[in-house]
Amino acid sequence: MHLLATTSGVVDGGATAVDLKQTPADIVILSAADSELAALALASDQFAPTLRLANLLQLQHNYSVDLYTEQTLVHAKLIIVRLLGGKAYWPYGVARLIELAEQTALQLVLLPGGLDQDPELKSLSTVSGEDWETLRDYFANGGPDNIKAVLKCAAWLLNKGQKPAKATPFAPCAVLHQGSACDGRITIVFYRSVVEGGQTAPINALLKQLEDQGLSTSAIYVSSLKDKTCQAFLREHFDKKPVDVIINATSFAVGNPEQDVLAQQGCPVLQVTLGGNTEEQWRISTAGLAAKDLAMSVVLPELDGRIYTGVISFKADHLWHEKTQCRIVTYKPVADRITRVAELAANWCKLRNTESKRKRIAIILANYPNKDGRIANGVGYDTPASTINILKALKVGGYSVSTPSARHSREGGNPALTHAPSQKRGS
Repeated sequence: MHLLATTSGVVDGGATAVDLKQTPADIVILSAADSELAALALASDQFAPTLRLANLLQLQHNYSVDLYTEQTLVHAKLIIVRLLGGKAYWPYGVARLIELAEQTALQLVLLPGGLDQDPELKSLSTVSGEDWETLRDYFANGGPDNIKAVLKCAAWLLNKGQKPAKATPFAPCAVLHQGSACDGRITIVFYRSVVEGGQTAPINALLKQLEDQGLSTSAIYVSSLKDKTCQAFLREHFDKKPVDVIINATSFAVGNPEQDVLAQQGCPVLQVTLGGNTEEQWRISTAGLAAKDLAMSVVLPELDGRIYTGVISFKADHLWHEKTQCRIVTYKPVADRITRVAELAANWCKLRNTESKRKRIAIILANYPNKDGRIANGVGYDTPASTINILKALKVGGYSVSTPSARHSREGGNPALTHAPSQKRGS
């Protein structure tokens, strides 16, 4: 069988067997979240028992699981696994761990990867229900203090330390950065997990680029734009500090205008991507971003009216963490992409603060694939009526709207409605 010595959780899709080459340790923690592994590695530097960390994405092949079990897991005294999606996410691995726990004195903790309970995983674990719930609470609450508590609790389960306190709440949202007040107000919104894993380099780089252009910046992390607590926090922040432009680094779509706090600010919302693949993969790919990134960070956010601007970072093997024998994957900023986004944001700020009557707008209508008499036809869409409504809205908004003359057509100045004649194939 072909066997690879893997380098990170970035490239392995699970179709090829890999050898993690980890030596035995008392404690092993497995997770599919790079930010979680990064946080655990950082916390482990002051941790006494031997510890190994591994990404579940590297253990999707059955032979990879068997090899890792024989080399590392069989010697462990405590194994903690975070399974987003439950047992069905990693069925072969769960089966091997249960078998191992039945044959040895191994303490096995199978935890859900999200916030919800998972009675099945709890029943398959070998620790007490109280200890299982304590560990679940640490991960569910997140944050540096709770991650440290995970390791303290693990040591306590091995009778090598004092039982830690219960989990402490880690704010689902907060202001990470608030710059000085000046013209051009921009807020960056991104996921809390970026802070948890110490992976804020691209956010910090973007903040610096924006501030170098004389813009007032703030950065807010959220657990989700759909979370009611985060929505209330954002509303309060924007009420106190109105913005000209929002840069959104979260994924998916809110889907409900009444809940979309970003769209409610009435300003451009620029969408950026923290890429899930490496920069090299992106540059050599004819498709650009991976399908997962395209779906979550481009297509779905467009449903909320986001303006896509590009990718500002990629996953990279930032460092080899010797203590846990795990290659920590983090976000690597891409300077020219960040500069481009900062320039676009600055231009949108300038445009927003320009008087409407001084702005020049063109409405471009598609003319494919039918005759000129059916310009911009669409199923269930009345293009002429919609265009007239847009022009009326522009007039109400203070834009100068009139029938374009020949001079206007040459020089611009007022909103104009034009279309290009259709072309024959091959022309």
